[in-house]
Amino acid sequence: MCKKISSTTMLAALTLICGGVVATAYIMEHYFGIPACQMCHYERDVFIGAGGISLLSLIFSPKRFQPYIIGGAGVIFFGGFLLASYHVAIQHHWVSLPSFCASNDFSSFESVESLREQLLKTPFVRCDQVTWSLFGLSLATYNAILSLLLALASWKWAKGCKK
Repeated sequence: MCKKISSTTMLAALTLICGGVVATAYIMEHYFGIPACQMCHYERDVFIGAGGISLLSLIFSPKRFQPYIIGGAGVIFFGGFLLASYHVAIQHHWVSLPSFCASNDFSSFESVESLREQLLKTPFVRCDQVTWSLFGLSLATYNAILSLLLALASWKWAKGCKK
């Protein structure tokens, strides 16, 4: 596969895919009013990181290191798959809601001002609420699928270059 698709082409494709995912997320959030929860932001960070590494590698890395960088991007995408899968589990209530997603315990506040500060810090969208879906699948589900496919493609490409 390494001979069919060059490392430059693969890194460019990963950069464009990651940029497209991040751009789509921002457009959905800011232009269509589909709010993102804290887990959505973490999942977006995976694509920002992988896309940034791919872009920097495309520009600065010698060709002999690029297969290793693409394999490393596969590890990042697999981490994104695990994170998105955890988010899907939260949405289906298979696991409990993490404390950073929403806090409803107001008993420890000493004043109205401290309560106000906590409410301003609390996300408006809970991680267990599906704000948008297509064909019955949430964005976190699509993110998990895409992240897994990108991880497998990166690893398959990198493995083909090691022969």
